[in-house]
Amino acid sequence: MDRLTKINKILLFAVLSVAVLHYGSPFLKPIVFGILLASLMTPFCDFLEKKGMHRIFASIISTFVLFIVIGAILTLLVFQLNNFALEISSFGSELKSFIKDVQDKIAAVTDLSLERQSDIWQDRSEGLLTKIENFVTQFISGFINSIIDLLIVLLYVILFLLYRRRIYDFIMIYIPRDKHTNADEILSKVNKVVVSYLWGRAQVMAVLAVMYYVSFAIFDLPYAVLLVVFATIITIIPYLGPFVSGLIPIVFSFIFFDSIASVLAFTLLIITIQLVESYVLEPLIIGKEVKLNPLIVILAVITGGLIWGIAGMVLFVPIFAMVKIISQNSVGLEPIGFLFGNSPREKQDFSN
Repeated sequence: MDRLTKINKILLFAVLSVAVLHYGSPFLKPIVFGILLASLMTPFCDFLEKKGMHRIFASIISTFVLFIVIGAILTLLVFQLNNFALEISSFGSELKSFIKDVQDKIAAVTDLSLERQSDIWQDRSEGLLTKIENFVTQFISGFINSIIDLLIVLLYVILFLLYRRRIYDFIMIYIPRDKHTNADEILSKVNKVVVSYLWGRAQVMAVLAVMYYVSFAIFDLPYAVLLVVFATIITIIPYLGPFVSGLIPIVFSFIFFDSIASVLAFTLLIITIQLVESYVLEPLIIGKEVKLNPLIVILAVITGGLIWGIAGMVLFVPIFAMVKIISQNSVGLEPIGFLFGNSPREKQDFSN
């Protein structure tokens, strides 16, 4: 009966949490982004304070560094998207040429004549170009509007860095004194996991960007810089991101490359890069202690997407990683930590 009551409490808490996250998303999303980014910049802020800098100035400088990095990436992406939108007509001619080549091959192996295929493809290709152009234009417009949200997030980062000690003391007030040591250890592990995940992810993205750019330069792929920036940023979404980041350059290779041999060689190279990123870079740089098992990662991405959209697909993975650490170190919640984990060594006896 006690175990059933405990399960019911956990399910009720989960349902209430989802409701709060859904209805409070406009308020909570920038706060969660601010907490994660503040955790990322805390080591640098601590370094500045140890050098004798006042906490206010250390917090502002740490946030300004973050602003410069994020601003540079976003500016580059918007600039490249704008160029892409201006050159969409030339892209359209390449797309039509690609479709004609496909039609010729289809006609050679089927009974569909070029005239019949043209009737099918003509309207669709024109509609596709229009949709692409509209999407790029709307994306740029929405991207510019989101700059305001970014400024709000950066304000939260400054405040979280400035008042991080007060927030820590506030949490400790509600924890019994005899459990302060355990709580301090849990908070330290949570912060370490967040920093390891975000900093590790940033390093993986940087290495991936270099590999992509070299590959695109070797094959002289058009819009290389745009593809590198987009393909690198999108990989922050687990599973779905890497798939999209590899698929789009491959689609471009089908459109712009002259020979099927070049397309196959390029595709093989992209797949190799994807394998290196997934099975070498991530375990080596991010670390296994941050890892959730694949089932939980997929659930985090899907749940985050349903509740908070694209932002949730990014944020819910580190949130679930924090839940894993807290559960593993909290009496009664160890089974949740075991379920979320990715190592068989985490298995314990939960029969009591």
